[in-house]
Amino acid sequence: MKDFRVWELLLNPPLVSALIAMGSSQLFKAVRPLFRGERTELRRLVDYDGFPSSHSAFIAACAFAIGISEGFRSGAFALSVVAAAIFIYDILRLRTTVAQSKNEVDRLLGREGLDRLEKAPQFGAHSQGEVLAGIAWGILCAAMVCLILP
Repeated sequence: MKDFRVWELLLNPPLVSALIAMGSSQLFKAVRPLFRGERTELRRLVDYDGFPSSHSAFIAACAFAIGISEGFRSGAFALSVVAAAIFIYDILRLRTTVAQSKNEVDRLLGREGLDRLEKAPQFGAHSQGEVLAGIAWGILCAAMVCLILP
């Protein structure tokens, strides 16, 4: 039987990088209003949209840390880049389409004087700048984590 030590997950650079990148991105979204003299918005800790894209930071950090840990010529890095590309394409394109479709349905329902039976989920689309900032932040987090962890 293999000795499975869960605590070793804390020493996995790709996983730690991804979690730090996502967590810090979400935290930044929550405290960003403080820089403008406004109140903190704690609900932003779980929101999908905003600057920077935490999902982009998450996947970019994981992919870059795999590159640093396993080598940029490894199959694992290639797979992580392909997954990141699909993920980021979804963030940029699919969410925009979903948001536009939701708005159109709401407009048509309103025109007919109808209301939704249930509240539609809110998936905000990201701008290219938000996604690029997320990618840059993810890469920076991965570099820092890989310098610290063995």
